[in-house]
Amino acid sequence: MLNLKNSLLLMTFLYLSCATKKSFEITSFPNQESFEDFHIIKVNSDQIKQGCAFLDAEDENKWRHQYAMYILNDQKEVIEVLHSIHQAKSVCLSQTQEVSKIIKKSSSVTLCLRGRLKKDLTNTEFQVFDTSDKFPVRYSFLIFDSICNSKSCFSVNEGWERTCPGFTKH
Repeated sequence: MLNLKNSLLLMTFLYLSCATKKSFEITSFPNQESFEDFHIIKVNSDQIKQGCAFLDAEDENKWRHQYAMYILNDQKEVIEVLHSIHQAKSVCLSQTQEVSKIIKKSSSVTLCLRGRLKKDLTNTEFQVFDTSDKFPVRYSFLIFDSICNSKSCFSVNEGWERTCPGFTKH
């Protein structure tokens, strides 16, 4: 009887281990002709942080904000994702709201990104997510393409909409 009980516990543990979905998955498609590698990331929604960074640069009073997204990978490292152009604050905040709507609707999302995924161990920037833990930013300068869950999608560039699996404009 004890042997049967141990076997059932082991089978339950193995089933749960196999059934547990990964919280971070990346598939990359290198492009040898340019620096525009394509990446598809499936990640839990609670591993995404976003905001609008104010850039203190030129005397352009209206176009000095940049959308930024931070993704926590399975190695507890942060991937920084940016919108490729500077924006007015209102445009940046609107993009943040659109992405937030998608993140809130589902426990996981699919992100499509462009750029070279290079690890940088010299970067001293950290990001804080829902917990008080700080995580190092190890990958930066990827470009935001689109985000999808099973119910809705959002893209910042209509030319890239067909490249992200599952993208359907609603």
